[in-house]
Order: sequence, then C-alpha cells, then structure tokens
Amino acid sequence: MKKWVRKAVCLAITMVIAGSLTACRTGQESSVADKKSDKDTVRVGIVIPQSGELAAFGYGTEEMTRYAIEQINEKGGIEIDGTNKKLSLVVADSQSKEEQAGAAAKNLIENENVDIMLTSHTAQTTVPVAETCEKEGIMCLSVDTPDEAWAVHDYNYCYHAGFSTENELLCFKDAWDLAGISGGKIGLLHADDLEGQTMAEAMTEFAQKNGYQVYDPGAYEAGSNDYKELIRKLEAENCDGLAGVMISHDLRIFYSQMKKSEYLPKVCTIAKAALFEEDVNAIGMDGVADGLCSEVWWTVEHPYYSSISGQNCKEIGMAWIELTKDDYAPALAGYDYANVEILYQVLKSAGSLDIRKLCAAADALDVDTIIGNISFNERHYSEQKLITGQWDYRFGTWTQNIIANTQVPDCPVTETIKILQ
Repeated sequence: MKKWVRKAVCLAITMVIAGSLTACRTGQESSVADKKSDKDTVRVGIVIPQSGELAAFGYGTEEMTRYAIEQINEKGGIEIDGTNKKLSLVVADSQSKEEQAGAAAKNLIENENVDIMLTSHTAQTTVPVAETCEKEGIMCLSVDTPDEAWAVHDYNYCYHAGFSTENELLCFKDAWDLAGISGGKIGLLHADDLEGQTMAEAMTEFAQKNGYQVYDPGAYEAGSNDYKELIRKLEAENCDGLAGVMISHDLRIFYSQMKKSEYLPKVCTIAKAALFEEDVNAIGMDGVADGLCSEVWWTVEHPYYSSISGQNCKEIGMAWIELTKDDYAPALAGYDYANVEILYQVLKSAGSLDIRKLCAAADALDVDTIIGNISFNERHYSEQKLITGQWDYRFGTWTQNIIANTQVPDCPVTETIKILQ
C-alpha cells in the first residue's frame, strides 16, 4: 500500500480512537518500571510530527528509532556511572504545531521524567523542542532541519545534524549547470513568510556569485490557489530555470497551473515540497511533476555504515521497508537512524547523565554514521552533504534519479538530467 494511502487511513482511524488510544498508551507508560528513578534504564524522549500537515515527515520515525535503540539494548545497553543501562523510548506527537512541540517536550521532561531528548522534522518541531530543553537544562539531539533554521539561538545543551543552505543551493546549481543554462536567468519562487524571504535572499546572493542572473517576481501569498500572474511574470522574463522553497500545497497548485500554461523553464529546483514521493504524486495525475529537481539528503546507495551495528545504507533501507511495509526507503530513514547513533556515541563517551559530561562528549564528537561524519561546530551543528535528484514518472511509477553527486562522489549517479522544455 502506498504511504499516502496508509497515512490517510491511519489519520482517520486516529481521529476516531485518539482518546482511548492516548489513555491506553499513557497507562502503559506509567505502569512500566523504567522511570528515571530506575537505575537500569535511560529514558529517551522524542517529539515528532505524527499528525497534522507535517505528518509525512514523521512517518516511520518511531519505528526506526525503536529499531536502532533495540540494537543498542541487544548489545547490553550503555555503561552509565558504572552500571549498564538499557534505553527506553517515550514518544510524543507535536501535531505539526510549534506550540504543541514545546508543550510535548515539557510534558516529557516534567511528567515522563526523560533523561535526554531527541527530535526531528522541520524547524516547526526542532526549534521549540530545543528551546524547551534549554530552559529545562536537558540535552536535546536533533536532525534534518536546515542548520541555519535550527541555529536561531545560541544553545548550551542542544546539538543538531542537518544541512546548510549553501549545500542545498549547490545541489540546485548542479541541476542548473546540467540543464545547460550556465549564466542564464533564474526565477525565484518564495512565499511571503520568513522562510521564503530568507531563502530568496540566499538564492539571489548564491546565483549571482556563481554567474547567474536572478529575477524575483515578488513573494506570493502562502496557501494561494492562483499563481497565473506569477507564471505570466516568469514567462515574460523568459527565465531559464526556477528555484524556490515551497510547501506542498503551493507547489501542487503552482506547478499544475504552470504545466497547463504555455511556459516551461528548462529546469525547476524546489526545496522542501519535492522531497517525498507522496508530494510529487499529489501534484497531479499521470505524473504532472515529472522532471522536478530537489536536494536529496540520503539514499540506500550512500557509502556509509552504522556506528551501532556496522550495517550499510542498503541494509538500513531494507530495515525501514520491513518496519513500515513501505515500498521504498526515503531520506528520512537514514536521518532517523542516525539520530540514535548520535545519542549512542554521546552517552557512551560521557558515561554519565550529568549534563556537563554529556555536553563535553557532544563537543568532542567525531563519528562516522549512516549519514556521514558527525562533528559539531561552535554553533552546535554538523553540516551534512547532499546530492541532487530529479523525479521521473514512467508507467505509473515514480523514481527519484540521482543526477549529480558533487558533494558525495562515492554515491552513484543513476541518470542524466531530463530537460523540461
């Protein structure tokens, strides 16, 4: 069953039985003898979007996190203050809301007595969770939010592994160059919000620095259902390529309307909304989004190994498929697993739950993981490498081809770029 179908069914069921399920889960968690006072257990909290508009990001995260934690427990756990301790996971749903993410983290700390926190999946989740952990004096480890979007504060107890805007834009440039438009004109796509404005400024500076012209038609209203005037402006400027950061709804409406118009660029590079198969599938029937390009965080072909089990990326991908019953392993699979790798290495190195020792271990961390090397800089984040992908639709099936591997040369290129015009 496709992920988006399963997710819709699961959400519908959840709405019906949420009350009883929550009560059941709470009762089970309260009854187990693994509270903070239990000397044999480290309680690990995790806040992720399991419902709401970001649920596609949180899909499968709990399963993969438990999988990695069980590998640690099967190895005998981790020695903490002279005692071998197993890890116990306590999960909370951010509901895709910033205020709920912070509240969920606070509840895990104050009522579930977690010793350390994990979180992931967009700044709407990771930032409020990190802010809460800072106030409470507890370590928080997060992944996959763009580094600059996470590093909006100076953190003492929080650490992050993501990717920089520079690395993201280098993926865009690979696609532009492969499309043969070097020195051409790039049209910007950005909403009238902080993320859109920040990305527009970054794209303008980056494109100009690399010899491209830039045309900014102005910000569009997020959630709009009519992009015809925006498309008219891009066509009038004869933009060779398009680049932007969009949410799924906006990309779906914009791209379908552009395909119906008389204008097409040679290449379209979109961050955020073109990451997952269900996103491009939702743009329209019969592969309307065919040819869209985006950055790719991780694949089963990446040349990395787990620091917990020694498994390679393909084996981690197969584990994801078995756990979720999905038909492919998305980039999130690697990042979800790597978050536990970071946790494992920090706890093992610190040998303690003392916050000062944990931070010292994180500061000194230098480990090769399933998503590459992790080492935190002075701002407490690690910059991960990206590759460039393009969505290809054939015979009713989507494939994300890898068209450029400049940042990770050992990850194989699978196809040449497809020009839209």
